[in-house]
Amino acid sequence: MRHTSSYPKHASLVCAKRVSNRTRFFLAVLSLSSGLDFLGWVLTVSLSKIVRRQRHADGPKIRPHLSRSPHLSNEWEFAGWGSMRYLDITPVDLHAAEESLNHPVKSLNEIRATSVSGNGVTGSVFYAFPVVAAAAGIYSPLCLVVATFLLLFFRPVMLELANAVHLNGANYVYLLQASGKFLAIIGAAGTLLDAIATSAVSAATASTYLAGEFAHLPISTGVLAILFLIALGLFALAGLRESTTVTASVFLFHLFSMAMLAIACVVHWARADTTSAVLRANWALRPVGALETVRAIFYGICVAFLGVTGFECTPSYIEHMSTKTYAAALRNLVAIAVALNGVLSLMVYAILSTETIASGANILSVLAEVAAGRWLRIVVVVDAVGVLLGGVLTGVLTADGLIGRLTRDRVLPQVFVSELPITGSTWLATLFSLLLALLLFLASGMNLATVSSMFSISFLFVLFLFTISDILLKINRPHLPRQPSANTMVLLGAFTVVCVTLAGNIARDPTAIGLFAAFFFVVLIMFFVLDSQPYLVRLALRIHSTSGLERWACTRKWKQMLVRWYQHTRDASVCVWIKHDDIHTMLQTLLSVQANTPHASKVVFVHAYRSADRIPNELHPNSRLLDEAFPTITVECVQSYTFSLHLRSRSRI
Repeated sequence: MRHTSSYPKHASLVCAKRVSNRTRFFLAVLSLSSGLDFLGWVLTVSLSKIVRRQRHADGPKIRPHLSRSPHLSNEWEFAGWGSMRYLDITPVDLHAAEESLNHPVKSLNEIRATSVSGNGVTGSVFYAFPVVAAAAGIYSPLCLVVATFLLLFFRPVMLELANAVHLNGANYVYLLQASGKFLAIIGAAGTLLDAIATSAVSAATASTYLAGEFAHLPISTGVLAILFLIALGLFALAGLRESTTVTASVFLFHLFSMAMLAIACVVHWARADTTSAVLRANWALRPVGALETVRAIFYGICVAFLGVTGFECTPSYIEHMSTKTYAAALRNLVAIAVALNGVLSLMVYAILSTETIASGANILSVLAEVAAGRWLRIVVVVDAVGVLLGGVLTGVLTADGLIGRLTRDRVLPQVFVSELPITGSTWLATLFSLLLALLLFLASGMNLATVSSMFSISFLFVLFLFTISDILLKINRPHLPRQPSANTMVLLGAFTVVCVTLAGNIARDPTAIGLFAAFFFVVLIMFFVLDSQPYLVRLALRIHSTSGLERWACTRKWKQMLVRWYQHTRDASVCVWIKHDDIHTMLQTLLSVQANTPHASKVVFVHAYRSADRIPNELHPNSRLLDEAFPTITVECVQSYTFSLHLRSRSRI
């Protein structure tokens, strides 16, 4: 890419474009009447200098008021003057851009994409059935099926969001595009908490199933769950592609095992209980009275959403799949969840007594032994451990994708995207998510019921954020291209469903909201502090300069240290493609950058043109004016070759 001179060859034409149409008409008449073309050009240039106040070429941008820090001049936050550049895009640059765009990108196929979240969705049958049975009793099959079908409200919402913003980060990136940084960080905290809760619950349930088969294990289920978390976190360091190979294998084996279990149960039911005596006996123990029945079904549906957890993790790694694959993965997850939850929960009440169902957490392993014998119980236990550990991996990968997005947006330090030289996995992001999962499990007292209740709250909160993101997207970004678009009634239905079920879960177990709120606010405060470093350093500088610390020799040097820290936190640049010279649009862009990207000290407006006479009249003057109006931001204007995807792919700041 070759830089040309500050002005194109037709300098007189460009200068003439900087004045109004009426002035250009007057100068043209004057030039024609006098026969002096050169006079018209000179007057045009002179008038352009009169209209535009000349800025000071040297020194910082002058302010009419003194610095708010008495011992600091304005220079410490001066970001530098902007510039105007014209670029010639060479054929070599365009060819390199074409190759980069045409280079095949490795992405997950439908099975792999479904398996990452599918292990969480299908594995939830192992920890959801006991909780739903305790709340709804014999109505559990109905509650699980209804809760699964209610996901159909959220599928169009998630498809619209993904088509509008095809980036990892789920609700964080959706809210960032639809509202601003404040709500986006709230979405990030909720999504991260849901991801680590997925890992914690899956590891705890896997340890419970394994301990149920080996009563004399030398370690407790809590310690075993911690070992599972550590092992799967380290395994994720092998990289996403290798991890999805294993998760796909575990997912397919789990579906095969559940199919075997369902067939064995149907055969056993048909042979051993032709009159459905067990099912009739369980039905006789149902709640008595209309109010009790409605309460049992309502709380059962609220809790039954625990049986579809993992569905919300799919957008967190959407960059690794195409839009078509993403839609197919969501469809597959709903279909599989309906089949598993409906059939297996019915088999539980058709074969096992209510006392057996309420006696322990290993419901499906007991069901397998009754239906086909010890061999099937072993298969189910092995499958449970495998698919639940796959759920741990799902949570880790979801957290990795979110942390990577937060790091690229400068919310978290850049060290979080450090990659291992062999696998290319972000090792610090993986270890950070693993640490949070361990802390969550320890904070719950290593109790499966407690962490499961908190998990259901976090899952519904993420679904709530999806609906909020889509509502804000429709209001604030109506012209953002996306197809398909969720119907307004569907969106309102999803919002109503998630609000009612979230309130039902809180009413049923108020203690769950306490653990969720504690962890949520800890993560939220951490994100806000890391993202607000420039503001905090500015505050520290003002406190230092207005207090007695400036007079002491031992603390006087803190000022230079804080200034260097401030300048280090503001080293990011933002590139904005712009079509017109509308100063309102340019101003709103700078205000948005200032509000949502405090780490940015440079904003580059890039305009692509075919010829010099098509350059907008006021683009350069407006960029100079805005550059002077924002002392802490350098505003640059770059004009280059005709806009295309190839050109955009080669843009670098």
